[in-house]
Amino acid sequence: MNSLRSKILSSVFSARLTPSPLTLDVRRGYFTCLWHNSVLNEKEYFHNTPFKKITLFPPSIYHKSECKYSEYTKSEIISKNTKSSNACDLMTHKQKHDSVTLVEEPELSLSELSDDWTTEMKWITSQESRDVLLPPKDSSDIDVLSPELRPSFNLAAYVNRSHTLQEMVKLGVDLSKWEKRRGICPFILRLDFEKDMKQHILFLHDVGVPADDLGRWLTINPLIFKENLDNLKARLDYLQTMKFTPDQITRIISKNPYWLLFSCVRIDNRLGYFQRNFDLSGAEVRLLAAKQPRLITLNLYDIKRTSFAVLEEMGFKEAEMKSLLLTKPKIWMAHGVSLLRRFDFIHSEMGLTHAQLVQFPQILLSRDFRLKQRHSYLKLLGRNQYNPLKSNYVSPLAIATGNDADFSLNVAKTSVQDFNNFLKTM
Repeated sequence: MNSLRSKILSSVFSARLTPSPLTLDVRRGYFTCLWHNSVLNEKEYFHNTPFKKITLFPPSIYHKSECKYSEYTKSEIISKNTKSSNACDLMTHKQKHDSVTLVEEPELSLSELSDDWTTEMKWITSQESRDVLLPPKDSSDIDVLSPELRPSFNLAAYVNRSHTLQEMVKLGVDLSKWEKRRGICPFILRLDFEKDMKQHILFLHDVGVPADDLGRWLTINPLIFKENLDNLKARLDYLQTMKFTPDQITRIISKNPYWLLFSCVRIDNRLGYFQRNFDLSGAEVRLLAAKQPRLITLNLYDIKRTSFAVLEEMGFKEAEMKSLLLTKPKIWMAHGVSLLRRFDFIHSEMGLTHAQLVQFPQILLSRDFRLKQRHSYLKLLGRNQYNPLKSNYVSPLAIATGNDADFSLNVAKTSVQDFNNFLKTM
């Protein structure tokens, strides 16, 4: 309605002061109003500010059988009440059938609008000048300082009202990690701690997960609360049936929180895969599962890709690959491209054989820049001797482990300052 008034006002200013009939056409929500300009007093209209004490629209408009118009600039415009006259009949029979009724809208003067504006500005100024550190006048106002519980990416807004989140914080759960995972926050907020979570936590503690490690465990795997307790106990019984020792079971569950999400059938298939493809015995399978539990639940595609790289691209034999798996199973969890690049440097630049790599598999997991820095420094000193049958032998394990001070003093036989000066030249 306000936009319509502005259009009428602009048309009034731009219109010529020539006589024109007053017509009102209301049809299907569209209407046109042409004002009778001859009745306007030009001197009185433009004497003061055009917006002062001027009402553009009459207080009421009736379009069916009568037309009544109020004063406009202190002048009587039209007052007619006819039912059969064609001159004042604004609509045909068809137009009346399709017409809509205009509802009178109360008009606000400029003074009333100014009062409302002043009141709003005073309220805004009072809110800006209020010290937020001062206690509220009414203690009940504290409840409205926080937003209502609604979908949010931040669990901090719910901690003060959620008993479940408060208990999770007491256990040491990192809620920020849950916020980064899709679907975890709505799932956790729907749970009741006593009904849906307490028994699962007691089950984990009975299995052997330390109390001070429950926070880390639940941070990694909050989906454990979706699992039925009977299914969890069945998966625990499966490990006991497969002759895993209590210490091995405790280590498996503690080191790999995702293990309990796998059904007994899936775990049995995974263990069978490693036993068949790496020619492992039952004891070796249990040793591998307890030593690196995350490897058992890893994506099989990554495991197959690493096995192919070790056999075909690096040139290890199957027996050597089995030894690498049992000694350092974390090799199968490394990034394939980085592993190949590291092997190429160790085998081609440093000259280590496959037998030495099987003996010292830790070097395959060392950082690239550490290997390059220390090998280059030993090469500069003429001490890059990795053959145990020759003098001045340097163990590959010394290059892959230890800090720079131990390497400089015990392996390179120089000062730490000399090694640091060398690093500046690289």
